[in-house]
Amino acid sequence: MTKGTIKNPMVQTDEWEFIYYKRGTAGSFRTGLYDLYWRADLVNQAKLESAFPELWVLRQYQQEPGYWEDLQDRVQRLA
Repeated sequence: MTKGTIKNPMVQTDEWEFIYYKRGTAGSFRTGLYDLYWRADLVNQAKLESAFPELWVLRQYQQEPGYWEDLQDRVQRLA
């Protein structure tokens, strides 16, 4: 994805939770879950994703070039 290209202008609930986490304002459960995900290997990340489907956002952040910039652009457009 090239910078400035926004696939979907909406910000999904799971993405807002990730934004709160990145800003340091997520709740303690969400922060703990995300921190656990980052510490896990790929096999255990997949297990966590099966139990908590909202973790797709972290996978996108980790694996899709330009996703974070796209998400930030979409959030800014709503401000």
